[in-house]
Amino acid sequence: MRRGFGVFCSTAVLLAALGGATGCDPVVDLSGGRHPVPLPEPAPASAQWIVDLVGGLNVPPQCPKPTLPTMVVLDTDGQERAMAFWLVDNVDVCYAVINQAGVTPTTIWFAAIADLVPRTPMPADTTAGVDSYAFTAFRGRVDDIEVDGDTDHLVSPVRHRTIDLGAGDLITFAAYHYRIPATGRPLTLTLCTPTGPCRDAH
Repeated sequence: MRRGFGVFCSTAVLLAALGGATGCDPVVDLSGGRHPVPLPEPAPASAQWIVDLVGGLNVPPQCPKPTLPTMVVLDTDGQERAMAFWLVDNVDVCYAVINQAGVTPTTIWFAAIADLVPRTPMPADTTAGVDSYAFTAFRGRVDDIEVDGDTDHLVSPVRHRTIDLGAGDLITFAAYHYRIPATGRPLTLTLCTPTGPCRDAH
C-alpha cells in the first residue's frame, strides 16, 4: 500500500514562493494571536486505529500528531476508509483521507482555515473510477449542507462538525465521499446550504 502526504497552500502563498519565498505559511490575519482550540469531546475509542495509522506516517511538518482528544472523525467505513481532521490551533487545520481499500494512498494535508472557507472543496483524488473525499469549511454554524447534481456518484451524504475557535468564532468543517466517473466524463456536484450561494463541489 502506498502512503504519502500533500500540503495545500493558498494561491497567494504559491505566488510568494515563485517570487522567492521558501515557506508555505498561511496568509491569515493573526492580529488576535494563535491559541490552541480544545474540543468539547474526544473522538470515540473506536477511532484509535486512525490515530495509530496517522501517527506512523510522515505528516506535513506543520501538523502535530493527532490524538483522540484533538481529532474529529467526519466519516469512517470500518477500518478501510476514513475522513478526519485535527486543529493545529485557531488558524490552521490538518486533515487526513485514509484509504486502505485500494491503490489511492492515505493522504494528509495542512491548510489555513481561512483558505478553506471561500474555495471550491479540495478533492483527495481526481483519478477516474476511484472513491474520493472532499473537505471544506463554512463560517458560522451550518446544520444543513447538501450536495446537488450528479448525486448518483455520492457515496455518503455530507458529514460536518462545528467548532468554536474561541470567543464565539464558529467554523463548520464538512466532508463528503463520492465516486469519480470511470469514463472520465465531467462530474457535476454542487455544495449548497440553506443560506448563501452554492459552491462548486468538485
